Amino acid sequence: MRILLTNDDGYRAAGINELFKVLRDSNHDVVIVAPELNSSGAGQSITVYNPIKFTQVNDRVFYVDSTPADSVRMGLQLIYGAVDNYPELLISGINDGENISEDVFYSGTVGAAKEGALHGVSSIAVSTLSGNINLMHDAAKKVLDLITKIERNKLLINNAFLWNINIPNTSYDQMGVFEVTALGKRALHKPMIKQITPRGMPIYWQGQVGEPEQTQSGTDVQVLFNTKNISITPLKLFPIDYSQMSVVSLLNN
Repeated sequence: MRILLTNDDGYRAAGINELFKVLRDSNHDVVIVAPELNSSGAGQSITVYNPIKFTQVNDRVFYVDSTPADSVRMGLQLIYGAVDNYPELLISGINDGENISEDVFYSGTVGAAKEGALHGVSSIAVSTLSGNINLMHDAAKKVLDLITKIERNKLLINNAFLWNINIPNTSYDQMGVFEVTALGKRALHKPMIKQITPRGMPIYWQGQVGEPEQTQSGTDVQVLFNTKNISITPLKLFPIDYSQMSVVSLLNN
């Protein structure tokens, strides 16, 4: 399968390179186009007012000095060119750290996958609980299993899809099945943390994420933290609230 591989941890990150190796060893046609530096929290943002550098490391690896979404845009345009030559699949990851619940709004990992789907390419965002970096190989093997299943069921997938995937931080043999999930809920982020610089200037750090509501059965939160299954959450590209359309129509009455 022809695969464009990207991430938000940067092209040198362990997750993307382990996945690249596993996919290449299985004879997949893989190209990396990823940010030069860590871009966690970039979402689907793009660079508008500054030029973007596109640097070639070798014939299969490229990086940009911009965001994950820009990596996807430039990869599709400069590596693949015409729409009819686009890759069959875009994989964003493997991210070091989970992307669950409201993370899908902020995550550069998910943002890159959204950009791929926006261009009509089936895209998956893959994350794993941060912890033992040595388990990235096991997570990569599980991604390879998923790709094999997708290849076998190509005829069942008529349109480009967008999946957010979270893999438990455990060995390959201990992982469970692929489980479809909804997005779970967490409490709001904790308050920002104030510090004072040596020159007396106040600065602020983002507060930690809220505690997950682990009682919600069938959600990515519950599956990731309470089981060893792989959570797959299908996402919509355009989050339209149709229930509000009739309410908005009343404004002209």
